[in-house]
Amino acid sequence: MPRTNLQKQNDFSGQDFYVGLDVHKRSWSVTIRSLGIQVGHFTQPPGAEGLYDYLQRNFPGGHYHSAYEAGFCGTYAHEELCKLGINNILLHAADIPVTDKQKKNKTDLHDSRAIAEHLERGNLHGIHVLSRDQQELRGLFRLRQSKVADMVRSNNKLKSFLMYHSIVIPETVSTTGFLSVKVLDWLAIELSSMAGTLTLQQYIADLKYQREQLYRITKSLRTEILILHKQTYESLLSVPGIGSITAMGLIAELADFSRFDDPDKYSSYLGLCPWEDSSGDTVKTKGMQPRCNSHLRPLLIEASWKAISKSRSMFAYYSKHAGKDSKKAIVKVARKLAMIAKGVAISGKPYQEDYLKQKQQKYQKMKALKAERFSSGIAEQHINKQPGTELYVPMPG
Repeated sequence: MPRTNLQKQNDFSGQDFYVGLDVHKRSWSVTIRSLGIQVGHFTQPPGAEGLYDYLQRNFPGGHYHSAYEAGFCGTYAHEELCKLGINNILLHAADIPVTDKQKKNKTDLHDSRAIAEHLERGNLHGIHVLSRDQQELRGLFRLRQSKVADMVRSNNKLKSFLMYHSIVIPETVSTTGFLSVKVLDWLAIELSSMAGTLTLQQYIADLKYQREQLYRITKSLRTEILILHKQTYESLLSVPGIGSITAMGLIAELADFSRFDDPDKYSSYLGLCPWEDSSGDTVKTKGMQPRCNSHLRPLLIEASWKAISKSRSMFAYYSKHAGKDSKKAIVKVARKLAMIAKGVAISGKPYQEDYLKQKQQKYQKMKALKAERFSSGIAEQHINKQPGTELYVPMPG
């Protein structure tokens, strides 16, 4: 009997498949669900092509959806999955619903299975993914933030060393205690032993190195910002309280301000919304929520203190709320300052101190003009209403 090479192949055209991924450096744990049923689970080497080949081989013609937690691997896997035609989303780890049972029995299998189940139910929403260039710009800004911490650490180490060995800086060199270049040059002294002198020289050299690195990184960051976002950068600088570092941080971290269509979502991202824990008639407000962009919130709080000393409207707004709690009041100012920054960044126009006042005055003038026209129109109709006149117009009713 002759044999043929024909094989019956299933057709899954139009069917949706939901893939939950637990991504690791050496392996991916994969769970596949469709029509409310788990149709596959396996572990594969890391890579989007291997997953795509498996889906094409076993479920050809289907619509593929996948999700995984954002983490150490960045967005490279997300980009590769999307290029292959898999609708992938990146998840915040805290946004995945987890039961108490899953918390006590956590494995790669359970993680990928939970992502696949919630993805199929539509319970998951992806985070905003920046472009590759924007991610690199954000990385440069965060490198500067870490370099600031390194410089402060080196500065404190040198100060602690001077205090421990009772080395007092004379007032002729510095009256503020700041370790300026003049102070560091004066510290080129010899201690009682070679070991102490060498230690002092190393602390000084380390501080100089950290300051030089910070200067170079800041200069490079400002150059990139001026090339890519010059108009937005200059508009942000016009806002009282916002300096060059805060403006560069907002641009590097947010990129597109218009992606926040809701002010509450924008404030929540910055961590300027209250954290509430209520049940029934009991309402508890725990202050600022812990989930936020930790790189921007401190900058905005610091900028708010500067803003109330430069802007009379900001100072009036702060004074309005400072009577209850000054710490909560400065957070309200930071929220208002962030909204102003968003407005000038989107419009591309510099900040105007009396913008709201001028807008209100313009509105009042237009309202008065409409009222005047309305009253004059009624008077004219009353005159034309008299019978026997050439301009008689019968009134309706």
